Amino acid sequence: SAAGRALSEGAVVAAVGAAVRHSATPYDRLLMSGVPRGEARRRIAPAVRAVLLSWREDAPHQGDG
Repeated sequence: SAAGRALSEGAVVAAVGAAVRHSATPYDRLLMSGVPRGEARRRIAPAVRAVLLSWREDAPHQGDG
């Protein structure tokens, strides 16, 4: 859609990172157990990076037909 194309790359990356953080890491459990937000994000950052990297590696490259 036009609205989707209007999103900046940064906004898309932030949204995808948030989705991974909440669905593929113990982030929410950490928060609920009293871990401060910044500390929880620091703890799960490697897991988020690993998921995003695996998706990038699996994605078709531009120009591949």
